[in-house]
Amino acid sequence: MNKLPFFIFLALIIGCSSDPASTTDSGKADLQKTLPGTWESVSLRVDINSANGTDTSYVFEVREEEWVNRLGVKPVKTYYKLDNKYEQVFTSLTDTILSTSRGMWNVFGDTLMMVEPNATYHYEAGVENGLISLKARLDWDGDGEEDDDYVGVHRKISSATE
Repeated sequence: MNKLPFFIFLALIIGCSSDPASTTDSGKADLQKTLPGTWESVSLRVDINSANGTDTSYVFEVREEEWVNRLGVKPVKTYYKLDNKYEQVFTSLTDTILSTSRGMWNVFGDTLMMVEPNATYHYEAGVENGLISLKARLDWDGDGEEDDDYVGVHRKISSATE
């Protein structure tokens, strides 16, 4: 009996059943452990599709060096607390707090869920080199359709959560 096909089959089974955790990119951080702290917005990009129910599409993008001039506010700060609560603070250029949103956060694999009293957000999250990239499909233009692709990049500026 020729044992070669058996060993090839066995090698395929072992090769295909390796532990996924052992093959993940070592550069990817454990989001649950990395997230607590203070994060500041760096950039955002929204691909707005079918703007306001029309065939018009456009890109709204703000890079770090443009943030203050284009938006007229300081970068948004988000405080992710150890008890899975968060607070987002929107601040004017004169350090006046314009608005604050609060809610609960949780992580499921590479998904960050943020729950507020009137909204729930799901982001595909990736952490690399002290930056977190949050991607989602949402209704950015307020036309009632979740068809706009959002990418926000944030930098961890402190491990403090207050």
